[in-house]
Amino acid sequence: MGTGRVLTGVGLAAVLAAIVVALLANTSNPPSGQSASPGLRVPDALAGTPLSAAVRGAAAVEEVSRLHGRRIEASDAVVARYGPIALWISASPSPLKASALLWRMNRRMAGGTRVFSDPRPQEMRGRTVFGTDGLGQRHLYYQSGAYVLWLAAPADAALQALEELLTLYP
Repeated sequence: MGTGRVLTGVGLAAVLAAIVVALLANTSNPPSGQSASPGLRVPDALAGTPLSAAVRGAAAVEEVSRLHGRRIEASDAVVARYGPIALWISASPSPLKASALLWRMNRRMAGGTRVFSDPRPQEMRGRTVFGTDGLGQRHLYYQSGAYVLWLAAPADAALQALEELLTLYP
């Protein structure tokens, strides 16, 4: 066996190991030690803006599915509006299914789309949070246990709203 094949095999093993580590990190309990399923809930306000409307259950699952362009496997969902800020949370049957949903979103958006810029990961409070821009807003999304959260907010409110969400859904 040639040196090139050995190096290719080692490189492939390293990439697979990195994927497994990322998958396990995103499916583990939140770093604070809290339960990964604290109950689907929304804050009363985000970035100083009070909750103005919320939909939960089948209607919210339908709205989240519509945004994905297909039915998603979710046991529950909530869609909340805070003036110009919108929050979508889907509850998957398991953390592994939530991770699959998050990575499917990343694959579909990789390189950017007509609407969104290429998502960029960043670490915040022990979570990998993906950020993208589109439709005149900053969009931030991440996984917390069995939940996938997507926040759309004006750029000047996005980080504050995300910090508040990371407190509720670490």
